[in-house]
Amino acid sequence: MLYAGQAVLLAFLLVAAMVGRRFFLGYSLLFLGGCGLAKTNSTTNSQFDYPNKLHFAVTDLSGSDALERDFGAFRQVLEETLQLPVVFFAVENYSAAAPALLADELDFVMAGPSEYLLLRARAGAIPIIGITRPKYAAMVMTRVDSGIDQLSDLKGKTIAMRTEGSTAGHIMPMKMLLDAGVPPEDYQVVMLNRQGFEALQSGQVDAWSDSHDRYVEYVKAPGLEGTDIQVIAASDHLPPDVFVANPSLGPRYLEELRNHMLDHQETLIAALLASEANQKYKTSELVAVTDADYQVLRDSYYAIGQGSAIE
Repeated sequence: MLYAGQAVLLAFLLVAAMVGRRFFLGYSLLFLGGCGLAKTNSTTNSQFDYPNKLHFAVTDLSGSDALERDFGAFRQVLEETLQLPVVFFAVENYSAAAPALLADELDFVMAGPSEYLLLRARAGAIPIIGITRPKYAAMVMTRVDSGIDQLSDLKGKTIAMRTEGSTAGHIMPMKMLLDAGVPPEDYQVVMLNRQGFEALQSGQVDAWSDSHDRYVEYVKAPGLEGTDIQVIAASDHLPPDVFVANPSLGPRYLEELRNHMLDHQETLIAALLASEANQKYKTSELVAVTDADYQVLRDSYYAIGQGSAIE
């Protein structure tokens, strides 16, 4: 039997023990959370878990050789920046990245705006960092001697586009045509990838749509602008390319990943530019992005009747 004073003392000791244990636990979690970006061997089950490596893919590159050629220097600098191994994960095409994310085989992906919408819809991909592309726009071009001087002239014509789902070479040109009163059923599309310009020159198609970068590469730089080829329409500036992450990494880690990339953007962009294939990023910046930054493209998908592609 306890006297009143003894009972009070026992209650005090119990409370003190509980407080002490909570303090110890809280201190331990704080310590673990404060260690660097890659200090634990855990993977992805809670906000305090950090990956021990990142599997990284680029959606428009197929095969390990292409990844190493165009992103080898970037992978190395990213690895040094994050202080953990970054391992290439080759995907056959952009749609193949979605099941890899869902299976937790893939952690980090560089994608175009349109590809991001697919990865968001099918795998819940989280946008982390955008990489701006000055003058990134969709262009529609015709031959000067064709008599086609505006988008409305393309009714009943054949248009070369890049690839299915391409932001500047498919989705936005179709939206531009729709806004000009030319719905999809009023023209024929042929997907010719990089052969669209040649098809326009040879007269196989009546118009060619692609990005501003390729317009400069094929038309402006060779001096064909205004003599052989003319631009009849250009879109507004398009959303940036984007680095997206597997949502299973957790919000705490993803925020630190974003901050590390922003803090080291000069060295990361310089590493990108080590490859001739990445010169479109010559004057780019890394910027924080959210899903809302890509709403204009999502709206375009639905406007042209292809919303099911991103659902």
